[in-house]
Amino acid sequence: MTKPTSLEIIEKIVREWFRREMSMDLQTIDYDMPFLDLAIDSLGAISITAEIEDAFGKRINPELLYELDSIRDLAAHLDSLPKFLASGSVASDDLASDNSASDDLASVSASELDSSTDPSEGDRIAEDPISYFTRLNRKVNTAKEQGVYPFEPEISAHDGVWVQCEGKRMLMLASYEYLGLLGHDELDRAAEAAILDFGTGHHGSRLLTGTTSNHCDLEFRLAHWMRADDAIVFSSGYVANLATISALVGPGDYIVGDNLNHASIVDGCRMSGAEFKEFKHNDMDELVSLLLESGGRRTLVVVDAIFSMEGDIVDLPSVIEICKKNKALLMVDEAHSMGVLGKTGAGIQEHFGLAADDIDIKMGTLSKSLAGSGGFVAANSQIITYLRHHARGYIFSGALPSVYANVAIAALEVLRREPSRVEQIWKNVEYYHAGLKRLGFDTGASETPIVPIMTRTNDVTMAFTQLCRSEGLLVVPVCYPAVPMDSPRLRTCITSTHQQSDLDFALDVLARAGRQCGIIH
Repeated sequence: MTKPTSLEIIEKIVREWFRREMSMDLQTIDYDMPFLDLAIDSLGAISITAEIEDAFGKRINPELLYELDSIRDLAAHLDSLPKFLASGSVASDDLASDNSASDDLASVSASELDSSTDPSEGDRIAEDPISYFTRLNRKVNTAKEQGVYPFEPEISAHDGVWVQCEGKRMLMLASYEYLGLLGHDELDRAAEAAILDFGTGHHGSRLLTGTTSNHCDLEFRLAHWMRADDAIVFSSGYVANLATISALVGPGDYIVGDNLNHASIVDGCRMSGAEFKEFKHNDMDELVSLLLESGGRRTLVVVDAIFSMEGDIVDLPSVIEICKKNKALLMVDEAHSMGVLGKTGAGIQEHFGLAADDIDIKMGTLSKSLAGSGGFVAANSQIITYLRHHARGYIFSGALPSVYANVAIAALEVLRREPSRVEQIWKNVEYYHAGLKRLGFDTGASETPIVPIMTRTNDVTMAFTQLCRSEGLLVVPVCYPAVPMDSPRLRTCITSTHQQSDLDFALDVLARAGRQCGIIH
């Protein structure tokens, strides 16, 4: 019997997935057809990847179904990898049941695959090790060569909501600097004063010699603002989530999170070693169901307040009620809700009128509404004390430079004095949302200054981005893995300092580009 090639094995797995999950009988699939054109979503990618791993005994990342594009590319990549499993069957019983195939793949062992499809160990060692990354960078390199790479646009000047970007004056419609405090005179003076007092860096980690009076002052103010006993400042929001979650729970514990939580939350959950489950976005019934599986273990529930790619708000009152009934700790990421939700911008507690102790752990950033850098957690003093001595991202990282602590202090003072900034952002959000709806754009479930514009395919997303930028509107595309494979979009963000004329300009550009791309009519 002729042994199947890697191409044939992968094609059979993909066809079987379509038969089983989509009730579609595809006799053959073009080896060069992009996986995205086959409408395989992110959950499908994970499922198919697991089956391919079992068949080849090799570890691969589900994102490769996006990066490598096609069956031919994936097969070439797999042939270059060493095995990680000692043995295993090539095909499941489901694969064997597909009588349309000419080969009985279920009878081929992993060892037979080694001899028929894998290059020798010597060939793998001789291969240029950089070629692995070159293969994964193919899309990026091609986009750069064609002059259509949309990420890391270089901003050389800043003037309110307008920026100089790559030789063109553009309206910024992608910043999460929601309150217009970037470049504010008071924040600039606070930065200058801190540099004069403490310099540009620090003397070490916070636990050793890196703590200054500015850090202590900021933590006192953040605790008061968040209505908590105490607060702890980290070098970034990402580190705050990673360090806090992985310190609070560990092996033997249980974590449940919304499946659209930010990547820093997901990474912290995985790093903790606790069993980690996700419930469907804002699905309280599934949250209850997953908590019933905790088996009495110490349990942490983690959710975003505003979801960074969807722009909607968590059903927090329901989450709180469920957590209390199940004796679960609750952590809420307020990165995008601080300065945005609530009459004075105090966040989701103020928005829903919650009691001070309804949320156990309150995380936030200093880099969005507060126009600086860093992250923090506010909580019961015992939790904060524990984090200071057990959160590895705090203990083993250099301190947040004192200059950023002073900038955050100044930003909090401006926000306290000028709550009208919060009122203005919501006026702008209402105007912009109404304009997009009138034009016929799909903005998903957005109800905040984060407003996605759904685009259907990656190609349309990139073309839409380029057309907007060519007319002076700085927008950013968002594709898999930041969002599910089947829901690429532009993520646009509104600030309190956008004037109505700015929003009209943005809507005009979006309308022309959207019609040209076929997103609207």
